[in-house]
Amino acid sequence: MRAAQCTMASITALVLVACDGGSEGTTTPTPPPSARSAALVITFDENPVPFKDTGCNAVVPQGWSTQARVQETGGVAFTPSALVQKIDGNVADFLQESFNSRFGACPGGAFTPGTIPANGAVCGIVGVCTTSSFNNYQFQITGTDAGGRALTVDSPMLRFGSRPGGQSLQLRQLPGLSAPPDEIQR
Repeated sequence: MRAAQCTMASITALVLVACDGGSEGTTTPTPPPSARSAALVITFDENPVPFKDTGCNAVVPQGWSTQARVQETGGVAFTPSALVQKIDGNVADFLQESFNSRFGACPGGAFTPGTIPANGAVCGIVGVCTTSSFNNYQFQITGTDAGGRALTVDSPMLRFGSRPGGQSLQLRQLPGLSAPPDEIQR
């Protein structure tokens, strides 16, 4: 058996290798994975958000709420897997919900549940409806982009405006209850 003999020749920036007794055929190099990854930019319609005495929800009409927009700017689709909401820097267990229950189509846009499309956006109303006093709100989105890269993004801090002085805060009475929920004796 004769050993293969190789010679190398260099032509400008191209290197050619010729081997006699080597294998025939060519291989196509695998392109490197995309260096791009999803990038999310989160904005609020209002910040600070004023306290509203009506319009938050049917049971607790008072609170702070505004629209949030999550825009993908890296050109790579993103799949959220978790939404964590925080009040005054602490995880708010009473605000546990899925990304899809909080976010949907932006005005005039379309929504595919479970994804933020490449260069697309989703919108949702965020904040807290409460008779309690808080200072700020923040949410965190965790998930993976279309390239399989994990990503966690925190929203900017949403500051709550103060309540007007002397404002009375009352829960509305629910049908079938003799008193508002905060006044019911256990």
